[in-house]
Amino acid sequence: MSTPAGPGTPPPPPPYPPSPPRTDPPRWAWWVGGIAIPLVGILVTVAFGGKDSGPVAAPAPGTVDSATQPASPSPSGMPSSKEAGPSAPSDEAPSASASASASPAADLTAPDGYAKALSTMWGLAPVPCTQHEQQLIDLDDGTSRTEDENNGAVQEPGGAELLYWPDTCTGLGDYQLRALPNTRVGLLRVDAPKSFDSCRAAAGTGFGALALSERNDREDRGFVEGAALCSVTDKGTVAMAVIEHISGDAVDDVSVSGPLYVWAATP
Repeated sequence: MSTPAGPGTPPPPPPYPPSPPRTDPPRWAWWVGGIAIPLVGILVTVAFGGKDSGPVAAPAPGTVDSATQPASPSPSGMPSSKEAGPSAPSDEAPSASASASASPAADLTAPDGYAKALSTMWGLAPVPCTQHEQQLIDLDDGTSRTEDENNGAVQEPGGAELLYWPDTCTGLGDYQLRALPNTRVGLLRVDAPKSFDSCRAAAGTGFGALALSERNDREDRGFVEGAALCSVTDKGTVAMAVIEHISGDAVDDVSVSGPLYVWAATP
């Protein structure tokens, strides 16, 4: 029991207010949080991250086709630029000279009344005119023989169809080629079909003297590589002497060679 203060004594100080209640979580809560938070992270990783570790979804069909399927051919049937590559040759139109010398492949089909076509060779091989020789060619089999030159006159035709003789013998190329009299020989042009029917028809057109050393004359007449001399011989054979190679010029006498196709008449 307090004693009343005497006169002149100061009053005692008021008591301190009570402290507010403690709001910090208890220590056990920190332990629970330290366990629960990592556990939640693991569960989230399993729930969502597990899906990423599964098989990857297939790409869209368009992606698969462009990556794995072969490219479709272009409308023209030619490979695409990717397939051809930078070094692929371009398709260019043939030059005019190449087109002019193009010759259709020979059709050797034999019609009724004729044997299967036989193939051999023929040629013109002049000698220097000073040797006074002329060449005669038999288109039944492609054989040739020579006789003394007599200004284009023939002593003994012997079944030959062509004569190749020196005209003036001036020292320059001056050999002439012509069909012998009473023969059926004609020129089958380079762009005409090389067949039995075409050759037999061309044989009736005639073949007059031609200076083979004159290139312009040869080309004007159509005596060029790829053309052919055709004949119906005295034996009834249809012969097609293809002009495959021409050599020589105005100074050197011209040589000619090529395959000879022969359809012999059957009995």
